Amino acid sequence: MSGQFLPFTNWQRFVQGLTAFAVGLAVMVIGAWWILPLYYLGLAILFTGFGWAMSGYLGMLWQRLTKSINPHSK
Repeated sequence: MSGQFLPFTNWQRFVQGLTAFAVGLAVMVIGAWWILPLYYLGLAILFTGFGWAMSGYLGMLWQRLTKSINPHSK
């Protein structure tokens, strides 16, 4: 039953990374105005979210490229 959701894992990873990126940006902005350590924490969350989102995006891109090379594969 869990194999049914396999094609969406790259999309889910992208959305999760994008959400973490947005949270990191918000924490970074709040930290820049009031609490400086929050700025650095937000920066770390932002970069982690960016990396997570890009890994999902590259997975989706790879899936599209390989599907266009061999259109008969699933």
